[in-house]
Amino acid sequence: MKQKPDSSKQAIALIKFFSEEEHYLSFKRGCSLLRTPHFYRKHEDIGRGDKNESCVGYWDKGLGDTMPTIEVDGQRIDSKDSESILIYPAHEQKDAWLQSWSVLGPHNCFEQSLERMLEEFGTYFVLLPAKKIRAYVKLLSKASDSQVRYGFVQYSSNPLDRSLTVKDISFSYQKEFRFYVGECRKDEIESKTLQLKGLGKMLLEAASLKLTSPSGEIRYCSLGRKEVVTA
Repeated sequence: MKQKPDSSKQAIALIKFFSEEEHYLSFKRGCSLLRTPHFYRKHEDIGRGDKNESCVGYWDKGLGDTMPTIEVDGQRIDSKDSESILIYPAHEQKDAWLQSWSVLGPHNCFEQSLERMLEEFGTYFVLLPAKKIRAYVKLLSKASDSQVRYGFVQYSSNPLDRSLTVKDISFSYQKEFRFYVGECRKDEIESKTLQLKGLGKMLLEAASLKLTSPSGEIRYCSLGRKEVVTA
């Protein structure tokens, strides 16, 4: 079953986390990094890595996987000599360079994920107001000379639903919003770095974050600190 974004569609802002202060400061100066789905398929860090990123399934002997048994129209395909196998939706013959943010929306329960996000993605963060999303897209498009798509990620427990815009439901705590730049091969591993002039002016200056749940519980965190204070 596919889980669609709820009230988070009324995004107040997007938030992006960084594990290193250097990367955080670099982004504020306009250095914007984009990864490919295949990078994340091979990435093993919890939260960031996803073997099933933008695909039905991925198996790689280099990652310790056992090759699956594959049958097409009743005919078994011998895959024992394959180093890796990638199965993806027929309608997505290409991938794209990705950049992931999370949605801060009215009662989309992101506050429940705050500690986990800080743990998995880092304690430095930037905020992009929702009203600046289209302006940010224009910066990406101009710097990359490519078409840029963007939108909320959906989540599903059905492997056949997985694609560039649908992730496994186990990642739903991330409340993800993505920017898709251009097109790339399914096995593209190289990242793309763009210089975005004027990016810093679009971002909110925030040294701390305060999130309130529907029940009135308040959670605070500060830039560069992993602790979350609940009131």
